[in-house]
Parts: sequence; structure tokens; C-alpha cells
Amino acid sequence: MRIFSIDGHLYRVGMWLYNFMYLNILFILCCIPIITIFPALTALFGVVRQWRQRKEVAVFSQFKTMFIENWKQSYIADTVFALISLLLTFNFFFLSQMTSPYRIVIFVVTLGMSFLFILSFLSIYPLMVNMIITFKRLCISSLQVGLYKIHLTIFCMIVLGAWTILSLRFSFLIFFFFFSVSAYLIYWIADLKFAKLIPQEGSES
Repeated sequence: MRIFSIDGHLYRVGMWLYNFMYLNILFILCCIPIITIFPALTALFGVVRQWRQRKEVAVFSQFKTMFIENWKQSYIADTVFALISLLLTFNFFFLSQMTSPYRIVIFVVTLGMSFLFILSFLSIYPLMVNMIITFKRLCISSLQVGLYKIHLTIFCMIVLGAWTILSLRFSFLIFFFFFSVSAYLIYWIADLKFAKLIPQEGSES
């Protein structure tokens, strides 16, 4: 039957599941040394980008290439984002202990900054594997992409939240599919915006 052939639907679905699982496990293994988490994240999105551009990708070789090529920039970007996230977390903790009448105002401002931070964070990896630009331009562009068609970004947050809850409920998903599927979702949403934004910014480096 054609459905079971190499061009059949079951075969294609099986290959997609295999590739997502392979990429997810590869990413987790590369994160074990801890210090390699940042370039591994960039490599994860690099493979996903190739999936969006063409049907077949040599997962390991593409992952290795992106891992090496983006080592420096991924460390710079992720270190800055890690520091910002720690600062925001500290602010929320500080506010929980605060009794000042300005607490609500400070809380709203911090919440707004956190929202913008998440918007930028969801866009920085798709941009990093799409464009060769300076770190400053990368940060600015990531916020621009996050704000552009913001309903798509909010949709991405909601789906990611639901996917995270599901994966925590069924823990095997974390090991086999969570990171690769999450990266694909984030890149897919960003890719919907790139058609309009990349032509305007792609020439900058």
C-alpha cells in the first residue's frame, strides 16, 4: 500500500518524529557540560531553520556546524539575557518584601519590562541563525520582531505554556520532544514575520 511506502504519509510522519526526537536528545546531551548550553540552543534553532527551508537535513552535521559558528555570539547574547532575567527575578523578590506605597507602580513597570524581555528572548535565536549582525543590532531587532504582529508572539507564549504543562505531566516528552518542538514553534512564529522584516534589515551587518 502507498501509505506504507517511502513516499507515504506514515513514513513521512515517522521520519518527522524521529528527527524531532534525535534533535531533542542531541541538544540535551550537548547541554550536559553546562557551559555548552548557550551554543547548543543556537545550534538547535539552526537545525529547525533548515527544516523550515527544505525537507531533509543532516541533523548532526548541521547541529555541529551551527554549534561552532555561533559559539561566540551565543555566549555574549545569552550571558546578557541571563543577567537581565536574574535582575528581573530579584526585582520581583524585592517587591514581595516591599511595603512602599509605590509598590504597585514599580510592580507594573517591572512586569512590563519582563514582558518586553520575553518578547525579545523569543526572537533572538531565530534572528541569530538568520542574520549576521552586531550584538547591539541583534538585541534591537529581536525586540522589533517580538513587537511586530504581537498577537502571534502572544499566541506562541500561550502554546508554549500549554506544551510545557503537558510535558511536565508526561515527563518522557521532555527527554524526547520538548526542546525540539518548542524551538520549531518559536521559529515558525518568527518565520511568519521575517518575510516582512528581513528584507528591511538583512543588509545590515
